[in-house]
Amino acid sequence: MSKVFRTLVILAGLVFSQSLFAASTVYEVSKGKQKVYIAGTIHLMRPSDFPVPAEFDSAYKNAQKIYFETDMEKAKTPEFGQRFAQAMMLTNNKTLKDVLSADNWAALQVYSAKSQYPLSQTMMFNPAMVSILITLTESKKLGVADGIDAFYDKAARADNKPIGEMESADEVIAYMQKFSQEDPDKTIESVLKDVENMPSDLEKMIVSWRAGDLDALDASFSERMRKETPMLYQSLIVDRNQKWLPKIEAMLKTPEIEMVLVGSLHLSGSDGLLALLKKAGYKVKPVNL
Repeated sequence: MSKVFRTLVILAGLVFSQSLFAASTVYEVSKGKQKVYIAGTIHLMRPSDFPVPAEFDSAYKNAQKIYFETDMEKAKTPEFGQRFAQAMMLTNNKTLKDVLSADNWAALQVYSAKSQYPLSQTMMFNPAMVSILITLTESKKLGVADGIDAFYDKAARADNKPIGEMESADEVIAYMQKFSQEDPDKTIESVLKDVENMPSDLEKMIVSWRAGDLDALDASFSERMRKETPMLYQSLIVDRNQKWLPKIEAMLKTPEIEMVLVGSLHLSGSDGLLALLKKAGYKVKPVNL
């Protein structure tokens, strides 16, 4: 599977099997009377993938404040879009052709012609951004749209529930710029090789997520990222989890009940939030209804 797709549908220490946590991607983390719900999400889903498992609604109803990876309304603004695009542009007037090998440039042209991807309009972007755009283009062909995060963001705003963010827009851009440091040819090779597998990969992810099988998610997606692109895994999963951990611990000191919705790969594996919280002495248990 494309590392970009893993990141998006994602866009994760104590070593122990996630099978200790059974059949749920929503968890109650507690210490004494204080508790927080941590919910593993899928960022991009098909309409047929709804409704979500009942434990999501249960946690949402019990929570007084809802946290997302970032403020989704701000992320939709033209200002953020312009800043993000600017940060992902190639420097020194270079184009994609300048930073790719002849073989990969030719392969990208073949893909563009076959899939009607507007390559000429994205020549100024770095390979990481082009990979994201290709992935989104292919996702739309599958009928993929907003996922669980957007669903509960809309619900929280309609219900006037306070909304928080785990990271700022500036931090999001910084993480994606680190993604841009991956080898240009490997980035393009990866996305071109794997777009054809996207339907089966998406289905596998949804099935594992709905079953609460974090072992399968980790083995199918995180493990490959650790092996193939360790720098990307460190930046997008490990570093972010380490920064989010103290924020979650601070929530556990407040009288309110919070619900934190983050990509499911942030929960899985020995670098996941569940492992970090358990190691820090908190009680972690799945929400099963």
